[in-house]
Parts: sequence; C-alpha cells; structure tokens
Amino acid sequence: MKSEDRKTPALQQARTADLFNELMLGRRNFMLGTAAVAAGATLGAWVPSARAAVGGNLEVMAWEGYTMEPETAEWRKANNVTMRAAIMSNQDDVTAKIVGSNAVRLDVAEYSNGYNAIYDELGVLTELDISKIPNYNKEDIYPPFYEGDMWFWDGKTWAMPWVWGLDTIVVNPAMIDFEVTSYEDLLRPELTGKLAFLDNPLTVWPQIAKVTGYGEQFPNLTRDELADCFEKLKPYRDQTKVFATSNGDVISLFASGEIAACFCVWSAVPLETAKQNVETVSIYPKEGGAVWADAWFIPTTVENIDTAHAFINQALEPELQASIAKTAVAAAVSRKAPPLMDPEARALFDYDNFDEQFKAMKIYGQPPRTSDEFATYDDWLQVWADFRAGF
Repeated sequence: MKSEDRKTPALQQARTADLFNELMLGRRNFMLGTAAVAAGATLGAWVPSARAAVGGNLEVMAWEGYTMEPETAEWRKANNVTMRAAIMSNQDDVTAKIVGSNAVRLDVAEYSNGYNAIYDELGVLTELDISKIPNYNKEDIYPPFYEGDMWFWDGKTWAMPWVWGLDTIVVNPAMIDFEVTSYEDLLRPELTGKLAFLDNPLTVWPQIAKVTGYGEQFPNLTRDELADCFEKLKPYRDQTKVFATSNGDVISLFASGEIAACFCVWSAVPLETAKQNVETVSIYPKEGGAVWADAWFIPTTVENIDTAHAFINQALEPELQASIAKTAVAAAVSRKAPPLMDPEARALFDYDNFDEQFKAMKIYGQPPRTSDEFATYDDWLQVWADFRAGF
C-alpha cells in the first residue's frame, strides 16, 4: 500500500493528524528527553567515531519495503558493508533515535515532505556532500526533485529525495456511466452516497485547498480563508458515504462495492483492488494530484558517513530506481530509470510527458506550528475534525 501511509494499511495512523500533531506540536520536549533516553537504553547511546572509507557497519532506518536491502545486496558485498536496517512505523521512530544527549547512532534514515522544518529546527541534519553523490545531478534528476526546498535550503543540500508518488481520485468505472476529469464531477447526483474521503491530512489537505480555490496559498491560509475553504467543501461532504481511516479501508470499500469513488487516495489502489477482481482506475484530474516524496538524510548521529553517502548514491542508481518502483509501488526521481522499468511500474506515471504532467502538481509542506498571521496546524486539525463530525 502506498500514500502518506503507503507502506502497509496498518501504518496509516502514523501519517495522519494525531501523529503529526504530536510530533510537530506536543512531543518535542518528550522526544528530547524520555524517548531518546529509552532508545539509548535499548540500543546504546551514540558514541562518535571517525570512518573515512566505504565499508563496515551501516545503521539504517526506513519504511517497510524501502530499506533497499535486496537492491543493494551486491553493492554491500563488493564493499564489505554490513547493514542493519530498522523499520519505522512512523516518523517519530526516527526522531526518537536522533535527538537529545543520549541519541542513538543512526547513519542514514528517511523523512517525508513536511518534516524538513522540524528536523532543521531540532538541528539533527548533517549537510550532504554532493561530491559523494554523483548520481544526484541536474541532468539525471527530474526538476521538481533537484534542489527542491524540502531538501535544499541556505544553499546547502540536507536530504536526498529518492521516491515519490501521487494520491488522487480513484473510481470504479463499473459503478458510474460518465467520465471523471475534474473534482467537480464528484458532485454529480449519480455519486451521492458513493464517495469516500481518506482521513490523511498530509495529502488530502492540499487537495482540499486546490479544489476550493486556495491551492496557491496552501499551506499558508488565513483563518478566514481556512473557514471559507471548508465551507466550499461541504457539497463534497454531502456526497460522502464514509471517512476511511486507511488505504486498506478504501480498498475494502471498493472491493465490497460500497463506494464508487474516493476523493484523494493512493494512486496504486487499482493494483490492490485488481487482486480482488474489482477494477478501479486512478484519475488525474485537471486540478492535479497530491504529491508525496520520501528522502534519505544523514542524521548528526552518523558514524559511518562515507558509507552513508555511498548508500544514498546507490538509491539513485537507475537500476535500483526501476526496481523500487515495482517493489514499493513508487515513482522514480531519475530520468534514466523509466526505460528500465517493467510495464506495470512504468504505467504508474506518464514519464514520457513528465514536465507537462507535473505542471498541476506541487510538493507541499504543512501549515505552520505557530503563527499570528496564518491558520496553524492545530487550526487545520480542528476544522478538519469539525468537518468530519458534521458528516
């Protein structure tokens, strides 16, 4: 499964409002103390140690299916790299390891768009040495992922985007007799009581802003604009049968025939419903889809820094990009990867018309944690909760 909880349905809550709210707003002090201490007690506190060559042990943390263990097996063997990969169930797992005085060694880990600001504030990012990541260059990387502001600021590269994907409208064509080309089509009377929303703010909120005319302002809407945004969204709520808690729930709803469309969900849902003999189709409407992106970064707890850089460089190898696109149902950042993909993985995105297809897309951050001018993340959470409660 793939979306903001793309890895497995069971991980959905890690990418939804409760977790992000805890991480961004209420758990910083906790993680600077109790969580870090607990992690240190379990795994051993980080003790800096210099290493100046590729090889040795590499401590990695990533989403399930994204650790690159199968894809880097030959490279690790050739370079005498022993890798220990830990699976993150949410971003908090990474954060708890790398903050505080008892931080645990971690050489390389992932973060998703929206987490760059807090990691910068916490001071847990090591600037990447681009000379050690030759696969990251302007010619080979698609423009949105080369020096994008989620990973590059103050003239420095802090993280390396390596996989991405879309959440968008998904429909069951057998349950509707018209073509869906826009979000406006979801308001047709034939879909009354047949629409689902996914409770996944990290991708659904940007779509809501775009659909209601605030796409250019997101994530910086005033409180009045936020109120107007959700007022304009009410017709979609009137169409809605259910607010699903995970991608797995959406897949089950499609499989049982309870819904004909979902407002914004993992674009690979059709691959999963097909396994249950139900055809669904991902729609790329005129308003565009919601983009998510995962990036490798090197925490300040790094010990094996040269190997960490080499590992990240491997993530951008065209062959590895093609492989992960299939196994993790993701899209590639390397221009050289699509020709190497199998047809199913390549069909996830129109790489032949990348620039044109990406015009209506944007990689969004999240509303500010505190602001006198704009609606905060807490404000969005409350309005979102009220919107769902009114269902």
